[in-house]
Amino acid sequence: MHKSNNKARHQKILDIISVKRIATQEDLARQLQRQGFTATQSSVSRDIVKLGLTKLDGYYVAPQAALRVGGPVVALDTAGDNIIIVKTEVGLAQPAALTIDRAEIGEIVGTVAGDDTILVAVKNATAGRLAMKKIVDLFAPSRARSRGTRARVTRHTLNAPWTR
Repeated sequence: MHKSNNKARHQKILDIISVKRIATQEDLARQLQRQGFTATQSSVSRDIVKLGLTKLDGYYVAPQAALRVGGPVVALDTAGDNIIIVKTEVGLAQPAALTIDRAEIGEIVGTVAGDDTILVAVKNATAGRLAMKKIVDLFAPSRARSRGTRARVTRHTLNAPWTR
């Protein structure tokens, strides 16, 4: 029963952050409680780590949602505890891997790039979750607010070769 409760709570978290801008763990816990889920700041903190959520422009997002906005990286996944799979647009894996390498992410041991896939070796599962968040931060466009209700999209780059 406990695991199914966690799974349902995790799905509800993903649902909430997909429709509302949630900036703090406390806000997320309140939203979960309003939806009938037992949640404390510490349980939400563990859920955030487990789901691999990251902040984009100060609000929680799922890694895949952050990447859908644009850029060369289209998906992230894991293959065990020590490998992250980064899927890119065709022909952009090598420049994206170069961007990852230049970012000098301490949790990453190395990268191997093909045409549209990068294998990222990490030290362990904990390092993998942190590295995934950092990879999302590298490639997720920022939705900086301009005047009015329109959002301007800019790209975080770290000497990204495809922007030259």
